[in-house]
Amino acid sequence: MSLQVNVKDLLSNLYTNRGVIELLFGQRDQITVNELLGRGDISEEQYRKLVSLDILFEYENVVSLNDAVVSMFEDFMEIGEVTPGFINDYINELKRHIRFYQEAREMRFLRSIKKYLKRINTTLTREIIKLQKNVDDTYKNEGNYRIKLQKLEDYREKRDTIIDFIKQTSSIVDETRVLFNITNDTELFGIVTSLKSSLIENLDFLIEIQTDITDFINKIQFQLDVYKKAQRLKEVKDHGALHFKTNFREIVQGINTLKHNGHKTPKTKIPIEFLYSDEGHVLCKRIAEKYKITRLMVRGVADKMSVNFKDKGLEQNIKLDTEKLVERFLAQTKQNLFEYLIEYKFPKAIGNVTFEDRLSLFVEIAMEYQTKLDFKYRLQYHDYIEDETKLKKRLGYTLILPVKEKKEKVK
Repeated sequence: MSLQVNVKDLLSNLYTNRGVIELLFGQRDQITVNELLGRGDISEEQYRKLVSLDILFEYENVVSLNDAVVSMFEDFMEIGEVTPGFINDYINELKRHIRFYQEAREMRFLRSIKKYLKRINTTLTREIIKLQKNVDDTYKNEGNYRIKLQKLEDYREKRDTIIDFIKQTSSIVDETRVLFNITNDTELFGIVTSLKSSLIENLDFLIEIQTDITDFINKIQFQLDVYKKAQRLKEVKDHGALHFKTNFREIVQGINTLKHNGHKTPKTKIPIEFLYSDEGHVLCKRIAEKYKITRLMVRGVADKMSVNFKDKGLEQNIKLDTEKLVERFLAQTKQNLFEYLIEYKFPKAIGNVTFEDRLSLFVEIAMEYQTKLDFKYRLQYHDYIEDETKLKKRLGYTLILPVKEKKEKVK
């Protein structure tokens, strides 16, 4: 900054001019100096003080907030553009400090390992939330169809990048599992357990985001095709071809249609209090199933996975040949992927494969072999009884079928 200022002075200036800060954060373009000073809640002297502190910038009579202040607000509120590059930096730093700890078993390197494991866990969750929000905002607010499609394609690439980072993190944790066990650190054990559970949950969220992106792109492409046809029809109309070369006018005049034909509107508005009741929840669930809105299908909170879940299944994952299992699934047509894995009889050499192991294998195959699978993007349900509590529960999963090869018609 151009002036030496402490934290107390900075917070004092931000609080005193909070109305101006809120205005510039919400409307970041085309706010001139005269418009800002004409509000009445900031004087010329206060404005110059904020400019001298580099909180505000003035360029060609247009005022804007400092990028550092904007980034601080966006990171705190988990909004803004998706920046998965931070995760890559944290992963590289984690690898570096693991090598340091292997060379010299000192606590300073172990503290750094804990710090970057926590940052990776927090940053992954924040980036996925920002990705979901940006996908929704782009589809709802972007007016240009071509820009909207390009942005959604970019978000799809960022989603794939985040998946790669999740796989790298999981691989690092599995490779250094023996080293973490030797440390006998309770805090590190809790951090690793929380990170493993969060990685599985984040993969589930990324599948839903991919469903939304695909659905939005299909809708935009359909709207773009309709717009092109309407534009072509307007060109034909402007040239007079419809009136002078066809009987379009006679046909339209001969059609006696009713206004709003086929559109049924509700007689009364549904109160919000009713939607919070049990009957309203059932109604929302029916609407969500009819229009395939996954965000309204509220899933029950899953129980906490056992601490040594990943460790027990490690040897099984090594012995299991996933590629051959996928080939066998693609060769059959009777069952979907989830039903096939639930009923599949694993070799005796692998041992007992629990329901959690099969669920984890389902997510892994869905992510790694998505080009060979046919995602129907609708939910199916599986009822099961939990071993510990003996309670009957229901699990929703995405319907995944083998890709059917199209046969050429013989002329």
